[in-house]
Amino acid sequence: MRTNMIEIRHLRHFQMLCRKGSFRGAAELLRISQPTLTRSIQRMEEILEVKLLDRRRSGVVLTPYGEAVLRHGERIVGDMRQLSQELEFIHQKDWVTLTLGASPIPAETLIGPVLGQLTDRYPTLNLELRVDHWERSLQQLKSGELHYLVEEIQATGLIHREELSIQPLPPQPVVICCSPKHPLRARARVWLADLLQYPLALPRNLPQGFWQQHFPALAQGSLVAGRRMVRFDHFLAVKPAIRDGQLLAMAPLSSVHQEVRAGQMALLTVADMEAISAHYGILSLKDRTAPPISRQLLAAIDAQAHAVVSEEAELYPC
Repeated sequence: MRTNMIEIRHLRHFQMLCRKGSFRGAAELLRISQPTLTRSIQRMEEILEVKLLDRRRSGVVLTPYGEAVLRHGERIVGDMRQLSQELEFIHQKDWVTLTLGASPIPAETLIGPVLGQLTDRYPTLNLELRVDHWERSLQQLKSGELHYLVEEIQATGLIHREELSIQPLPPQPVVICCSPKHPLRARARVWLADLLQYPLALPRNLPQGFWQQHFPALAQGSLVAGRRMVRFDHFLAVKPAIRDGQLLAMAPLSSVHQEVRAGQMALLTVADMEAISAHYGILSLKDRTAPPISRQLLAAIDAQAHAVVSEEAELYPC
């Protein structure tokens, strides 16, 4: 095996092929022809003298050799990307590009509101925001494609990752929101059982044990059997149904505080619902060079999170 003859472009090609699962899809994203990609993978197999993948109708399947090459290749490509960024920093004395990752809710509520002020204040700053599921964003962070990831750190278990440096943001209350004209608003007290009378919108990627821990009564039974549940990836998509109908939703306060302030939504106090908090944080890899401009970015996101939490008392009904 002549591993010293493998080129970075080979590893990039192989990494993209594994990510897309097909030669056609990978070639399109790499902006090369499919035969060129095929020759690149074949060249890797010739150099290493092993078979890296099996080609099937459903896509490519990695062999044990391919899994090893992918695992080490991602680290090598990530290190080269980081090296390039650090050399650029030394050369230019300033960062002009900053790439952030986030799932939909923190992207909309914590990052979105501060982008304008940052780009106005720093005209040469190029910001890229990638919105995706936290597990895919974590892989991009580890490979060096992201400088920072803004994500929930407790429920996801990210707080226990030793390779990550985390700046915690103030915990946000998780609230039950509804239309200001919702029938439950007329009740003196609202109980968890009352929620079963109406459809409830919930984040689709909640951790496995969330229901048993916080809502054991809602984990099974009529809520599921009666199909009274709406699962969402992007909370923005269900907001019209909450404002204009009888749909209830559970979400972090930051995702609805503007609508509540404007009178477009209301918050329900549920008497027998325990307090739940969403714990967001700003994540980066340890021992990675931080762009100087990142200090202003992190401070702006932190200030936005504190501003939302400070409004909690006035947003709830007396």
